[in-house]
This record gives sequence, C-alpha cells and structure tokens, in this order.
Amino acid sequence: MQHRQMFIRCTRTRSRSSGEPYVTYRLVQTARVGGAVKQTTLLNLGSHFDLPQDQWSGLAHR
Repeated sequence: MQHRQMFIRCTRTRSRSSGEPYVTYRLVQTARVGGAVKQTTLLNLGSHFDLPQDQWSGLAHR
C-alpha cells in the first residue's frame, strides 16, 4: 500500500523575460514508492492564488 499526501507549495521563481522574481503556488502530491519519496506537481495554481494559508490544508485534502 502506498502512502499519499497532498499539500500546496509556494515556489519562488523568476520571469524568463524580465528576470523579476515572483511567487507561484502548486498542488503537490507526495507518495512513498518503495523506499523513496516521490513528489509530483498535480496542478499549478498560478501566482494570483489568494486563499488564506490557514485554509490550504483543507483544500489540498479535498
């Protein structure tokens, strides 16, 4: 049986054209496969994701 968990990750990156830094949010799934942990981005929520952080856990578990 695989153990899976989902969460929202805040990722800092830079614009390719201007080099300006910005933040993007992603829905990530973590699964233990054999002896290793594998993380997969399921959905890019974009840079304008404005749900309060205290509600992220509930959204990720839906």
